[in-house]
Amino acid sequence: MTKSLGFLLKIVAALAVIAIIALAIGVEFYAFKEIYSTLSKIVLGYSEEDEVIKNCLKALDLVLLGVILLSVGMALSELYVCKIPNLPSWLVIEDLDGLKALMIKMVIFIMTISFTGRVVVYNSGIEILYLGAGLALVVGALTYFLANKDEA
Repeated sequence: MTKSLGFLLKIVAALAVIAIIALAIGVEFYAFKEIYSTLSKIVLGYSEEDEVIKNCLKALDLVLLGVILLSVGMALSELYVCKIPNLPSWLVIEDLDGLKALMIKMVIFIMTISFTGRVVVYNSGIEILYLGAGLALVVGALTYFLANKDEA
């Protein structure tokens, strides 16, 4: 009974890994489309510098999101399906806490890139201050969690 339950759980985990990796590939294709569009605007002499910078940061954000999804898929596979040989040491996950720590670090990085994109196209008003303060609180809380996760 326990062997069949373990096998069923591995199948469910493998399906989740496949779905996450497929999503990562889809996000990367979308990112490549955005990169192509932005490069076309640059080559054709598109003069709105702020718009080009915003599009570049959006494309970077999408590429990083795809990499994060791929990393999560590989880490889940390592944890629940089977060990993958020749993975970089930063992607070898020993437990669920290691996966959470990896995801938190990547989310902080993505949030930083997204905020930078908003700052570039910022016009006026105090909303950017509120957004930055909120981001700082979230990053601070996540950093505190990472620093003190062993104590919990």
